[in-house]
Amino acid sequence: MLDGKRPSEDGRFSFEIKRSPVSLQAKSDRRSEFKEFVVEELKSVSFLLSGDVKISIEWYSHEQKRYETTASADIDNIIKPLLDSLCGPDGIMIDDNQVQSIGCNWFDYDDIENEKLVVVVEFSPSEFVLKEGLFFVNVHQHLYMPLWESLDKKAQKFMAESFVKMIEIREQMVAAGIDYYQAKAVMSVQRVFHKGRLDGFVLKDKSELDK
Repeated sequence: MLDGKRPSEDGRFSFEIKRSPVSLQAKSDRRSEFKEFVVEELKSVSFLLSGDVKISIEWYSHEQKRYETTASADIDNIIKPLLDSLCGPDGIMIDDNQVQSIGCNWFDYDDIENEKLVVVVEFSPSEFVLKEGLFFVNVHQHLYMPLWESLDKKAQKFMAESFVKMIEIREQMVAAGIDYYQAKAVMSVQRVFHKGRLDGFVLKDKSELDK
């Protein structure tokens, strides 16, 4: 089950969303309402997964509703709205580019009036960040790394500058003809995120760490 304080050590958790999914083709207000519902269900979670994840979606719906009406969405159309609901400051991961693989299945459910989703997430237990006080600081062009307001200002600056140096060394190695994956060995295990992937998060420039 989902532990609100930190990810489980076995690298796996699951949770239920007790309502019907919404289609990618639904109106924006319906997709927004679905996201608000999911966010409310996840409000006790105090961390964000920051590495690659594998997601499995189990959709429970009555066979008659699936086969004999047009009320159910197509199975491929429910994935993107659900992923969007799991990402961002109030979700369980930073951005959906972390999703390495995803599977979605529907199962017959004996309650014709109701539906539910069961989401199973697999991840590396060490790759997560705490939500409280989280912000992202620019370390290279449009790339940002996570930091926390609770850290001493000197520590924030030192960590950001260290990351900048690692990226500079990696870029120098690549420019010298060294393979990217070999050069990547000088980097921290903590990944960086492109600015375009950080909608809703607090972003800062390195110069702000001096204030």
